[in-house]
Amino acid sequence: MSSHSSKHPPANPEPLCARVERIIGRFGFEGVQVSSDQSWHVTLTGTVDEVNDRALVVAIARTTPGVTVVRSEITLTKQN
Repeated sequence: MSSHSSKHPPANPEPLCARVERIIGRFGFEGVQVSSDQSWHVTLTGTVDEVNDRALVVAIARTTPGVTVVRSEITLTKQN
């Protein structure tokens, strides 16, 4: 049995907006910023290329544990 345990919570939990931004960044959406005015509400700003990208970013934010409200102010860089 290992003496190291990964079950301990981090000493400084990552803020919700930072967590959402990190997860969105993993999908390649570096142009999106996340802010929060309440502990469970996030606002998405920035730009993405297409409407489907915007929908994906919003879906990622909505499914992040701890998020209950998502407001999107994301704009599109490409117009159809």
